[in-house]
Amino acid sequence: MAEIQEDVEERMAGKVMYNKDIIKSIISLATKEINGVVSMSKTSQNPIIKLIRGKNDNGVKVSTNGDEVTIDVYINILSSANVRDIAWRIQENIRTAVQSMMNVKVKEVNINIVDVDFSNLERE
Repeated sequence: MAEIQEDVEERMAGKVMYNKDIIKSIISLATKEINGVVSMSKTSQNPIIKLIRGKNDNGVKVSTNGDEVTIDVYINILSSANVRDIAWRIQENIRTAVQSMMNVKVKEVNINIVDVDFSNLERE
C-alpha cells in the first residue's frame, strides 16, 4: 500500500509515498464535479485558526492511519440541492477517485456543509 506524507514525494523500491497536497487536490476536484456544490469552505470557522492556516485551508482535511485514509470535506451548497443526495454523490465520487488514482483504502468520507447559498432564488 502507499503512504501519505506531509511534505515529500519519494520513490523507493516497492513503495510509493504521496505528498498530502496531491490527495487534497484529487478530493477537491472530485467534490467540485458534483452539481449543487458552490465551493469549498474553510475547515474551521474560528477566525484565529483561519488566520493561521490562511491559503493552506482548502476545505479538505485528511487523516491517515497506516494505509487507511479518513477524509473530511467542508463545502458550501446551493439552496435547491438535496442534501442527502449531494452528500452521498460526493462521498462516492471521492472514494472512487482516490482509490483509483492512489493505492490507499478510504476508510470514511465525512461531508460537512458549512453554508447554503440562496443567491439562486429570485427575490419577491
